[in-house]
Amino acid sequence: MDMQAAELEVKSWAIANASSLGLNPTRIEVQSIWNPGGLSNMSYRVSDGETARHIKLSPPKKAERLKRWAKVSCDLAERYHAPRLIAEIEDEIVPGYSYGLVFEFIKSRPLSETANPGPIAMKVLELLQRLQQDERIREILAEEDAAASYADAFIEEYVCRLEEDMEVIRSEKESLDFVTEQDLDGFDREVKVLRQLASDNPAFQHTANDVVHNDIHWDNILVEDSGRFWIIDWDDMSAAGDAAMDYSVLLWTLHESEEWRRWQEQALELELAAKGTGISERLELYFRAKLLDDVIDVLADYVEVEGVPEWMEKTRQRAKEIHLRAYPEYIRRYGGLGTGS
Repeated sequence: MDMQAAELEVKSWAIANASSLGLNPTRIEVQSIWNPGGLSNMSYRVSDGETARHIKLSPPKKAERLKRWAKVSCDLAERYHAPRLIAEIEDEIVPGYSYGLVFEFIKSRPLSETANPGPIAMKVLELLQRLQQDERIREILAEEDAAASYADAFIEEYVCRLEEDMEVIRSEKESLDFVTEQDLDGFDREVKVLRQLASDNPAFQHTANDVVHNDIHWDNILVEDSGRFWIIDWDDMSAAGDAAMDYSVLLWTLHESEEWRRWQEQALELELAAKGTGISERLELYFRAKLLDDVIDVLADYVEVEGVPEWMEKTRQRAKEIHLRAYPEYIRRYGGLGTGS
């Protein structure tokens, strides 16, 4: 992808639509936003020096997810600290990206970079508990999200995605000189183990009808200097998901801290308040899947960034660092990849 050409296309569109965006057309500048987690969507900061907007564009296969977000954007902005939706984009302003959304731009830093993340994480945890029971959002998304089992939700969110990642990785494995064929075979086996563990565990056999964000990691929680926080990237949300997924991703950074028992008790209290079924038990498998995701998913990012030279060096450096840190940690905790232990 030619990033500079894409930025010019976005700038031309923004100038033509400046009035509806609340921008001065004579002073518009556009900058692409690095997305270390992949290239499925493209994001841009559009500013006239005083007001800024965030434009997110999707290819056709991902457009439906953004459209779902647009359907519930008012509810999310009013009750769940989501950025306000400014406009929908129905034109293909960048080749290959057929749909997009424009939001207010949040000037802040991710929770992962704050000095004291605990209080904000606790507020987000409580917010997620309210979201999981939100009947209005569930009703809006019900036609598209047919309730299945928690096992089905787990398999869709982790197993299927990791299987797709492995296809990408194997297709370009020659660029991964720090990964062996034996490693890849072990990754394949372990993904199958996760599928089997979820399918066999009684705690995963209940109906999945929790409203969830599905990607609530700390870089998707933005914190202002005032302490106000925002939750972004709602395009993976579902009304047929598993609360344990959101809890596990949010609490991942904390689950081996000295305060973990307190966080575990808080999650259990929220589970009981929501009359949940086995969240605490399912958390353990979600933590395992999250760590395997750190082993595998970043390798797909490493491969897929090949066509974007502006981002390739820092994306590959980040991906390799995460993989090399997560791989031995996974073996330490679970006794070796593919063993099922």
